[in-house]
Amino acid sequence: MIIGVDCSRALVSERTGTENYSYSVIKEMLRLPEAKKHKFVLYVRPNVIIPDFLKLKWVTVREIPYKFLFTQLGLARELYKEEVDVLWIPAHTLPILRPKGLKTVVTIHGLEYKWLPEYKNLLQRWYLPLSTKYAARSADRVISVSHFTKGQLVAEFGILPGKIKVIHEGFTRYTGERLSAKKVLGKYGIGGRYILFVGSLQPRKNIASLIAAFGELPGDTQLVISGNQGWMDGDIYQALGKSPCPERIIFTGRVSDQELAELYRGASLYVQPSITEGFGLPILEAMGWGIPVVSSDGGALPEVVGEAGIVVPLGPLFSDRLVRAMERALMKSTAQRLVKRGLVRVRKFTWKKVAKETLSMLVS
Repeated sequence: MIIGVDCSRALVSERTGTENYSYSVIKEMLRLPEAKKHKFVLYVRPNVIIPDFLKLKWVTVREIPYKFLFTQLGLARELYKEEVDVLWIPAHTLPILRPKGLKTVVTIHGLEYKWLPEYKNLLQRWYLPLSTKYAARSADRVISVSHFTKGQLVAEFGILPGKIKVIHEGFTRYTGERLSAKKVLGKYGIGGRYILFVGSLQPRKNIASLIAAFGELPGDTQLVISGNQGWMDGDIYQALGKSPCPERIIFTGRVSDQELAELYRGASLYVQPSITEGFGLPILEAMGWGIPVVSSDGGALPEVVGEAGIVVPLGPLFSDRLVRAMERALMKSTAQRLVKRGLVRVRKFTWKKVAKETLSMLVS
């Protein structure tokens, strides 16, 4: 079978959620023994560095010279030039123009835009809803990264449940060259015990509530917020201005994978306060690094946490309950119990497993 894969997100220089998913699944899929039975055609953006795991006999790389409209013009055109049996899109957007009879599979990571009217720019308000709806309805099969997102697709778009397969995301702990933990923590002014949050600064991450709750904690613990500058983050800085301990709250901005590994390694607690998430990969990352986890019950988060963390219900009392949950999780006995459970749970989520299930779906 000839399998076409949109590799445009996988090879970007700075990967976040969907880019990491694309990179990890494609890398593991091509390593599978059963992958050698098929031919893969991978579509990439121009002038990208081709990693070694794509340089295989059963892999052909096609560079598409479109900086803009990569999918709707570049990929669509390429599909008519070279026949493939099935096309997999690892993130949402399916080409409208494509050869008749081409089987299509698309991964949908979440419908967060649907639930948050704070999304106001034109791309998010118009393109994301339309393109996601079209992909979900038009694809032959849909991969959802959580049962929560599957439920959204069924309820909002009328997709038949049997068309959607849930394949959870995976986790691989960073194993590259280590940086000096002392230098990394010193660079950002981190010293002693700290609570970590990883994610972009945007409304649905509910960072303002985390800052408010953190202000109620006693002691000299720091709060480290690591992630890209997002949008509509005024409430975050309002919460910071009201905090009784702004000097103990640190924003690192985006960090490298090496630095992030050290931030995880040194954290005493990881907190995910999101209003909604299609999955919640940082929770697995924290568990994999042996960090106790406290999470909201937003979206798919309880599905990821399971019994391995403390889940705090969203609602009017969320901030107060979050304070109590963080206090509990920082207690030595509770932390040890959560760490043990987390290390067991994270073993169920591997990129190799994701790759095997995805490939099986593509060739079925």
